Amino acid sequence: MRTLFQPSSFLAFLLWTASGHAADDFVALSSGNRMSGEIERLSRGQLFFSIDGAGTVEIDWQNIMSLRSPRTFDVELTSGQRYIGEIVSLSAGALKIRTATGVETIDMKQLVRIEPIHADFTDRMSGSIDLGFDFLTAHDEIDWTLNAKVEHRTLNYLTQSSISSLLRRHDDETTQRRNHFEIGSRRLLENRWFVLGQLEAEEDRELDLDSRFLILGALGRSLVQTNRTVLSAYAGVDLSRERFRGLDTQNEPEILAALEWDWFDAGSDTELMIEATSYFGVDISRVRFELQSSLRRDIFSNFYWSLNLFESYNSDPPEGLEKSDLGLSITIGRSF
Repeated sequence: MRTLFQPSSFLAFLLWTASGHAADDFVALSSGNRMSGEIERLSRGQLFFSIDGAGTVEIDWQNIMSLRSPRTFDVELTSGQRYIGEIVSLSAGALKIRTATGVETIDMKQLVRIEPIHADFTDRMSGSIDLGFDFLTAHDEIDWTLNAKVEHRTLNYLTQSSISSLLRRHDDETTQRRNHFEIGSRRLLENRWFVLGQLEAEEDRELDLDSRFLILGALGRSLVQTNRTVLSAYAGVDLSRERFRGLDTQNEPEILAALEWDWFDAGSDTELMIEATSYFGVDISRVRFELQSSLRRDIFSNFYWSLNLFESYNSDPPEGLEKSDLGLSITIGRSF
């Protein structure tokens, strides 16, 4: 009796262990299809759902009827309200979240983000990189463009880092060089408010700007937040340390105001991003304006082409220097 019991108990343990590690999440689509797997995240109107043997599939959130998962998630609504808990509902069009204080029923149209609480560092990271390159033999002209962005999100913080670089050489001489790097972190508050701290470094040969280092602090809010668009604004102060060619380094305090608009159409895989920032001098009567924008369209898988536009404007540059630097480029990239 003892001999028979031990193997059967061991087999039962193995089956229980396997089922415990199997994918327990469930999604039902408006087409009637049902899938078991693992919810990776909901972001930008797309549910990333991992299926054993098939990998990760991206599903338009509008095509989802119901979800279920025993795992703990951070769930955010269009209003900015957030819930922490398990997804326990199979009701069509509604999501029930079991939180520490009870079960909350949420209209699925109000959801904009779902993130597993216990996701590791890389699972919480996303980004993109794109490149453009031209070579003309007539005058040995080389044009190089690089844009890259990385984003990492935790329960209360959103950290972003980006770099953009442009290089143009003509007859072995550099005629244009523009580099911009920034890294910032947002402390997410209630009702879509956030506090931002950011560091920037840049150079722009077209404007004879050898270097500019900037540190800023700001208060902002996401004015609109849906599964198709995010519109945010923030304002604050910064200190700019800059040096133009042939001139001494200057420290300039400024007041800044910025507007960010991100529009994405999951159905056609198109995205439009615009970031515009104005800087107003405190000690000098100067206004600076920075614009970064891109229009992206998916080609296949995670690859895309991008039309990029930038503008740097200085209303009162040192005597004899250019006020504006405007550029346009086309690049091929990949998101991750």
